[in-house]
Amino acid sequence: MKYCKNCLMPNTRPNIKFENNECVSCINYRKQKSTDWIKRKEEFEKICQKYRNQNGNNYDCAIAISGGKDSHFQVYYMKEIMKMNPVLLSVNNFDMTDTGRKNLENISDTFDCDIISFLPNRNVERKLAKKAFIDIGSPTWYLDALIYAYPYKMAMKMGLKFLIYGENVNYTYGGKYDAEVSSAMMQPKNDVVKPIWKEWFNENIITEKELESAKQPTVEECKEFGLEPIYLSYFVPWDSHHNYEVAKRFGFSHLFHEYIREGTLEQYNSIDSIGYLLNQYLKYPKYAHASATEMASRWIRAGLKTRKEMIPIVEKFDKKLDQGIVEKFCDFVNFSKKDFWQIMDKWYNLEFFEQDQDGVWHEKFKVGQGII
Repeated sequence: MKYCKNCLMPNTRPNIKFENNECVSCINYRKQKSTDWIKRKEEFEKICQKYRNQNGNNYDCAIAISGGKDSHFQVYYMKEIMKMNPVLLSVNNFDMTDTGRKNLENISDTFDCDIISFLPNRNVERKLAKKAFIDIGSPTWYLDALIYAYPYKMAMKMGLKFLIYGENVNYTYGGKYDAEVSSAMMQPKNDVVKPIWKEWFNENIITEKELESAKQPTVEECKEFGLEPIYLSYFVPWDSHHNYEVAKRFGFSHLFHEYIREGTLEQYNSIDSIGYLLNQYLKYPKYAHASATEMASRWIRAGLKTRKEMIPIVEKFDKKLDQGIVEKFCDFVNFSKKDFWQIMDKWYNLEFFEQDQDGVWHEKFKVGQGII
């Protein structure tokens, strides 16, 4: 286990690469300073011009959104800067916060856009949240599958060939497909949604009919239709904190006045659901880092904080599992707290943690250093 020399990201993140003790996230963030953004915007204008007013009074494009800060930035940029007429596509969580709902409504009110939201079958969602937590340690597998599949499917169903996503997560933070590309065609293949459904079919956990809405369209199907999905982050300098500052100017609200989350350094990132954040926390027992590490590293890259000052803060917050997350998730899947923790125990990586005689887990590593 080793840490990036610039930020606090460890090499335990799946598929992340390091060069000269520096993580690819820091390397790629620094590349933004030498990118010719004027040329990139000219490229983007040509793409937008191809689709602008193509459908008469109909939509020019579709934007995949959640309602968060990045969604506000995406819609602001496409509507106000690029003068496009988008339809917005979203997938509802199983426990939307009031702030999340209001932010989604705010996007429609502020930017005068239609939003088409997919409300998943809660029985299927409940069944798969439980199964995915037990089997693969990814309780939001079904929701993530929908988030990846629905915008592609819906855009094609509506006859829209131009689909906008925010950032290329693999390029920005490291992952399987970490090349800098404008096309989001390969996004569903980035290993966030593990292809495990066939095993669940064989176990009679779920039927193909129940899972149809979450099945990814193939790359061949998308190409045959002529779909052109893109990452906005390829054409525009991307900084999550800057996006937050822009979003505030258009009415975006943080979570602070509704709920204070344990284990996070802020109340403005991924705030549309509490229970959904279990997936984020599970990175801690599995990979020895979670939300606090990720946010601290972003701030360090952006020059907002230093590595030295963030080490004790990450040590304090990253290990905390918010009790609201446990409550929301257990209520949804009908788990007792005892059942929940018995399953959690199996996801602790013994390379990074050790368990005492009372079942409490303790770190075998120091943030910023590694195994001790």
